[in-house]
Amino acid sequence: MSTSGVDPTSYTSMDPTNTSKASTTKSNSLDKNAFMKILMAEVSNQDPTSQNNDPTQYISQLAQFSSLEQMTNLNNTMTLTSALNLIGATVQLNQTDSSGNYISGVVKSVSKNGDDITLNMQVDGSSTLQNYDYSNVIGVSPTSSTK
Repeated sequence: MSTSGVDPTSYTSMDPTNTSKASTTKSNSLDKNAFMKILMAEVSNQDPTSQNNDPTQYISQLAQFSSLEQMTNLNNTMTLTSALNLIGATVQLNQTDSSGNYISGVVKSVSKNGDDITLNMQVDGSSTLQNYDYSNVIGVSPTSSTK
């Protein structure tokens, strides 16, 4: 399936009653739902009597979709594992406090809700735990081990 010249941010379904935009990720690349919509639109608009149909293209596209799904699952697993490895470490966030300093603190726990990963942190200078999005981490200071 050639996607040259396709603008993923302006893709709409080939169904004229559906004018919603396809889902795109933050990097403006097609996500698995948009890929599947394009594939289904292509399959539903094929002419079975045409001599130009190559059945191997459909199988190839399904294999690409399967690979995309597995890479997405692997990425999600690796992201959660990376966040879990921060427990006990001091992290710096891309957010600033009222003094203009980057927020930092020790990660006490990690939670996952859907695709959102949240760090439960004890922020420097505070005795209460606060939640921050994992995507805000810009630096990590490893914990010092005492034996």
